[in-house]
Amino acid sequence: MRGRLFSTDTRLPEEDLFDLTDLLACRVFNKLGRRAFQLNRRDVAELIAPYIADLDDEDRRAVPWMLWDLIQEGVEAELETA
Repeated sequence: MRGRLFSTDTRLPEEDLFDLTDLLACRVFNKLGRRAFQLNRRDVAELIAPYIADLDDEDRRAVPWMLWDLIQEGVEAELETA
C-alpha cells in the first residue's frame, strides 16, 4: 500500500482505504463464505481489528463500516439472484 507515501497526515488516502476494504472483504468472504452475510457491524469490527490496528483512529472507525457495507451489497446481490 502506498498510504503513508502519498498522504499529508496519518490518514490513508481514500483510494487506499477502498483497496484495503476490498482486500479485507475478500479475506472475510474466503474464510466465512455465505456466513459473512450474517455478520453485524460490530462483528466485522472485531474480526478485522488486528488488520487495522495500526491505522489512524478515523480510518479504524471507517473501515469496518465500509466493509460491512460491502457485505450488505453482497447480501442484496444474493437476494436478487435467488
